Amino acid sequence: MAHYLGVARESGISEGQISAVQGIAMAVSAGRINAQLRRVEDQDWRE
Repeated sequence: MAHYLGVARESGISEGQISAVQGIAMAVSAGRINAQLRRVEDQDWRE
């Protein structure tokens, strides 16, 4: 990850843009985990 951030900075991408992308990536990941948790909760464990 550090390599990609360095390349982004060298390419002129601002810290704000990098932070925005990191936030989006974290939100997508959290949403995926929440969806997995909901699927587990919906299963009928009494079978």
